[in-house]
Amino acid sequence: MHQVMIKMMVTVVIVFTICWLPFNFLMIMKLPSSWDLLPYFWFAFHWLAMSHSCYNPIIYCYMNARFRSGFILVLHGVPGLQQLCCCIRHTPPAIARNVGSSVALAGEMNRMYGAASALRRKQAGVRVRCHPG
Repeated sequence: MHQVMIKMMVTVVIVFTICWLPFNFLMIMKLPSSWDLLPYFWFAFHWLAMSHSCYNPIIYCYMNARFRSGFILVLHGVPGLQQLCCCIRHTPPAIARNVGSSVALAGEMNRMYGAASALRRKQAGVRVRCHPG
């Protein structure tokens, strides 16, 4: 279990380094402002650095079953998405047991009581909290 987590964290750090190193290298270099390609390199390296935030969820989803289960549960709550995506259409309801978080609780409560019940709780000022334990 710890080896998988360490492998995932090392992957995140490597991807972070690959994404941010070119931009930081460009910022540290003393390049002449008359260089015609500077704006293009700056844009490409800046885009690569900012795109790093898109890669973390992909890494977590690929390497962590709990994250993947929680993500699928969240997708179940998006109206109309179940007809479009085959991977969440046939997901077993027992997936909530794998998550162990407030996402699972919210998904189960939505299935059990429906959206109307959630609206009544909101209007009544009732807050549902799940403390991991």
